[in-house]
Amino acid sequence: MALLAAGWWWFAPTRVGGSTTYVVTHGISMEPNFHTGDLALVRPAGQYKVGDIVAYHSSLLHLVVLHRIVAIHKGRYTFKGDNNNFLDPVKPTRAELIGKLWVHAPGAGWALVALHNSILDVVVCGLLGVFLVFGFGEKRRRGRGQRRTAKAPGHVGPTIMKPQRETDPPQPVNFGALLTASAIAVAVFLVLALVAFTRPAHKPASLTTRYTQSVSFGYSARVPAGPVYPTGRIGTDDPIFLMMVHQLNVHIGYRFDSVASSSIAGTEKILLRLAGPGGWSRSLVLTPSTRFADGKTSTDVTLDLDQLRQLITRITRLTGNGAFADLSVTVQPVLKVSGTLDGKPVSASYEPGLNFQFQGPELQPSAPATSSTSAAPSAGALNYTPKQTGSIATPTTTPTTITVLGVSPEISLLRWIAIIGLVLSIAATVYFYLRKRSEPFEESFQIQSQYGHLIVPIVAGEDLGWPPVDVPGIKSLVRLAESGQRLILHTRSDDVDTYLVNDEGTVYRYQVKPSKVIWGEWTEKPVQAAA
Repeated sequence: MALLAAGWWWFAPTRVGGSTTYVVTHGISMEPNFHTGDLALVRPAGQYKVGDIVAYHSSLLHLVVLHRIVAIHKGRYTFKGDNNNFLDPVKPTRAELIGKLWVHAPGAGWALVALHNSILDVVVCGLLGVFLVFGFGEKRRRGRGQRRTAKAPGHVGPTIMKPQRETDPPQPVNFGALLTASAIAVAVFLVLALVAFTRPAHKPASLTTRYTQSVSFGYSARVPAGPVYPTGRIGTDDPIFLMMVHQLNVHIGYRFDSVASSSIAGTEKILLRLAGPGGWSRSLVLTPSTRFADGKTSTDVTLDLDQLRQLITRITRLTGNGAFADLSVTVQPVLKVSGTLDGKPVSASYEPGLNFQFQGPELQPSAPATSSTSAAPSAGALNYTPKQTGSIATPTTTPTTITVLGVSPEISLLRWIAIIGLVLSIAATVYFYLRKRSEPFEESFQIQSQYGHLIVPIVAGEDLGWPPVDVPGIKSLVRLAESGQRLILHTRSDDVDTYLVNDEGTVYRYQVKPSKVIWGEWTEKPVQAAA
């Protein structure tokens, strides 16, 4: 009991009231100390310090993460994987820590994962049930046999047995059926092993890491305060009247986002694109190419609306096309970024734009020109924050699966099931075979099974009309029958089997009274087995 209590205290999982958490590792962040499929046992600690390997709940990934503490600041813990070149984005508190590494068992995690599979559970429970049923039936049979032969203490005379009720007959174990079932199980698990071990456990795949590029546009201007602009300022989405607004400030903010760690740098150039009828366009550089780091930048440019109107008037006069009076103006950042994302190289570009349309005395903003994959804004509203999503694919491997009856288990799991199932079913087959061989049986059954081709049943009374000569065993009677090319006559009376051979007027007889013998010990004089 003391050992059981100690084992419970140290190894009982938290889900059943214990204090140990079983963590199966996945990924390469803790290599070379930990690999995919390792088993880590973690337990709560009174104190956590820098350098400890600790499991915690990640609010970002919604998973349990096993990493090393590299810093502690104001009650929050900073973690990092031994194989990572970046810090974990989540800094958990003490309440989010699960426990410190206690035991590390390389490769043992696969067995724990296999135990949680429903197919393996059914196999193990089925075989366990067979052994339990067999053990219970054997114990009950032996108990009844002991009750039939037991004698009271000091009793000398014969034992008086109470007749057994017909409604409660003994239930012998059918070892033949169990032997057949276990042999079928061996064949099934052998086929499963052939299927599992002739297929690769893993197949090539790619791991997709997504990222988002976003640009936030806005504009503002200072104007004289009055009935049109009471505050003296123009903000994003306000109308722009050219008679009052002469300079317009445009704000451009860029950001590269991903749930994975990233190190991004790039360049930004701001262009002013003019577009007119017939596909005509012209680009002016507002700011030259400048570099930025940390995956974000912010830039402000100023548009001189009076100069723009003069340029449009000149273009209209030179082309003679009045449609140029309403050409569109686009403030367009040209962004090119590169760096690493989740430790892998990434390169991308993005060129959204904020559009304005000259319409008479007013400059009207329109939806930014972009190849964004984000949802379109609702009717009547402009999207001033266009986004573009992208991803990088990293070559990796994924477990191979096979679909059977709507279930898709992994090949590695099927290998474990096949190995365990083969071991258990072969052990059960050998066990049931030995028990079948040691099971007592009637001698007449063995005679019929071995010499049935020579035996002819007859109907006879007590006097067969011949003086019989008894022989010591059935084999002697068989030799007489075979030497004279005769048949063996068989009759049964009062539970006694009589076998006869008539050899030229002499009748040879062998009688078998009710008795049980052990398979493999059947001789001329059968070995009696306990009733």
